[in-house]
Amino acid sequence: MLESSTPIGASAAADNAVRATANPGLGSSGAGASVGLRERKKQQTRLRIIEVALDLCDAQGFDATTVEQIANGADVSPRTINRYFDSKEDIVLGPVKDFGLAIAECLRGLPVTGNELLSLREAFLQVVDHAAESVDGPISFRRFQQMQRILRSSPTVSAQSMELADDKNVAIAEAIADRLDTQPDALPVRLVVGAWQLIGHLSMECSNSIFDEADTSAAAADARNAFTTSFDEFMRVCTGRTDVAAAENR
Repeated sequence: MLESSTPIGASAAADNAVRATANPGLGSSGAGASVGLRERKKQQTRLRIIEVALDLCDAQGFDATTVEQIANGADVSPRTINRYFDSKEDIVLGPVKDFGLAIAECLRGLPVTGNELLSLREAFLQVVDHAAESVDGPISFRRFQQMQRILRSSPTVSAQSMELADDKNVAIAEAIADRLDTQPDALPVRLVVGAWQLIGHLSMECSNSIFDEADTSAAAADARNAFTTSFDEFMRVCTGRTDVAAAENR
């Protein structure tokens, strides 16, 4: 079990976030059974395509993997894949979008405390903890490791990931804007998202080896620690406060 600052019962927010990510057609109320069933089937197909693509590209290389191979492994047609994804790069970067949606949904379930950067920190850590315990699914740290290894080895995937990062932040910005009762492009929202993105980027640079770690739980714990260390250092350097994160953990 990962060391976690999440209070007892708070993981329910992360569980709900993952369910919402996997079944966006259901919404929080679960209304519309027929629509929910269609959406579940679509999400299952999408997830199967991503899993097969990650396994193939991680094992034999991104350039050596064809859409036809992915289609065969996922038991769908190449045309079906084209309905879900615009490119092969988009397939293997699927976890980026899912991770961002889960963070945004988790953030919506947290109380408004007046410090959105700390709330975003908590939402992120809850989703990481959930991903560490998930072998497969829309939020899985093992799948995230695979994606990062492919990204490092392929310039085209790396380039596409920069654009997709903006899409991920759209969902997070919308959640923060709702909490602040403002617009996603408002300066306070952009400041929070920008700071969080910078902290996350630097923490990943400092823990690049986690993507090759066979022990997924250990890798997730290292990623968690790298992020919290970077976050706390950001708060110390930029605000002069060293007790902010600690206060949140009590």
